[in-house]
Amino acid sequence: MVECSCVLCGKGASTSTQPLGPAQHGALDYGLAGSILLAPSVLGLKGSARAWCYGFGAAAAFLNGLTDQPFTVKRLISFRVHGQADTPFVPLLLLLPWATGALKQPKARVFFTGYFLAALTNYLLTDYDRLPAKRSQAGR
Repeated sequence: MVECSCVLCGKGASTSTQPLGPAQHGALDYGLAGSILLAPSVLGLKGSARAWCYGFGAAAAFLNGLTDQPFTVKRLISFRVHGQADTPFVPLLLLLPWATGALKQPKARVFFTGYFLAALTNYLLTDYDRLPAKRSQAGR
C-alpha cells in the first residue's frame, strides 16, 4: 500500500490496485447518470430504450445522491454498500435492454454497449473499501 496525499483522495488516504475512491467514483457516477438521462433526447431513442435510460439514470442518481461520498445530497448509504449495489446493477445495464428488445435500435445498441463499458470500468477501478476523506464538523 502506498500513502496518497492528493486533494481528491484526502491526506493519508491509502490506495490499492484500484485507483478510484469515493470522490472520483461519485463524480463519474453523476456524469454517467447525466449522460444516460440525456441519451433519449440527444440520440432520439424510442420505446423501451428510452424507458431504460430514464430508469437507469434515476436509479444511479438516487443511489449516488444518498451514498457517503463528497458530492452526496444526504449520507445514508455507506460507500461499501454502494459497491454491493453496483455489483448486480452494472451487468443489468446491458442485460435488461437486450432482454426487452431495446437493443434492436442501432443507436441504442451502441449507446448501451458504450455505457455498460464505461460503468464497468468505473466499477472495476474503484476501491469500495476506501473511506471518504474526513469531513470537517461544518460539512456534516
